[in-house]
Amino acid sequence: MGVKEHLTEPWGLVAAGVLGGMGGAVAAALAPAGLLVGVPVGLAVAGAVYGIRVGLGVITDRDGAPDLALKAAPPATLPTPPRGSDAERFLRRAEAAVRTLRRQAEGTGDPLLRSQVSEVDDSAAGALADLARFAGQVTLIEQTAAGINTQRLRQEYSQIQRGLSGLEPGPLRDERERARRALSDQLDVGQRLRDAKEMLLARMQSAVLGLEGLVARMAELVALHATTVGGAPLTAAKVAELTNDLEGLRAGLAEAERLSRSALSGGDDPGSLP
Repeated sequence: MGVKEHLTEPWGLVAAGVLGGMGGAVAAALAPAGLLVGVPVGLAVAGAVYGIRVGLGVITDRDGAPDLALKAAPPATLPTPPRGSDAERFLRRAEAAVRTLRRQAEGTGDPLLRSQVSEVDDSAAGALADLARFAGQVTLIEQTAAGINTQRLRQEYSQIQRGLSGLEPGPLRDERERARRALSDQLDVGQRLRDAKEMLLARMQSAVLGLEGLVARMAELVALHATTVGGAPLTAAKVAELTNDLEGLRAGLAEAERLSRSALSGGDDPGSLP
């Protein structure tokens, strides 16, 4: 919760009122002036309790485990995307969306609804882990592609291609053709890397937009549940719909990963990426 939510949190107000009243009553009973002393003391105690309650709540939220648990990062076997890269930006947006979904799920006061939407929260956390892995894979592909000087390779390929024109069959032509094939293979690798990167980034963007859309739909669900009398079956159906959409989102990520593997292998799926 933010500072505004802690300021209006009912249990903090109740605790401050009760303890302030008790403090004022004790001061009034002990002091000769009675209420003249008790009322200011009670207000002072209530204010102190209220301030401490709000301050501790804000500090706890800042240092609490739920937000830290949502600091998504690729697996240790994959590199971390550099700040400002497309993969890093998509990952941070997904992280913010899932964090909001979790707060929405935890913020509902209805235990039944909270138990229902916990499945949405779990699926969203799984999608975030998938996106963190994608971000690491994109970064690894970018690092690999950076070692292929496509411009130089194309220049050399063009030079050899021109040199083959009119060259008689023989050992020299054979060597030039082998060099041309080697350059062509390297260019093909560079293109496959670019295709795989674009595939993963496009799917990351689509998944992030899907998660951000789920935030709005979750807010709508909570409002619907709060304003509909006897609407538990409708709420359960909406929760199931959100869960199914999240599972579909994760299936789409898996399909994009498969297609990127196929692109890297030239059409043959070699197995899982790191």
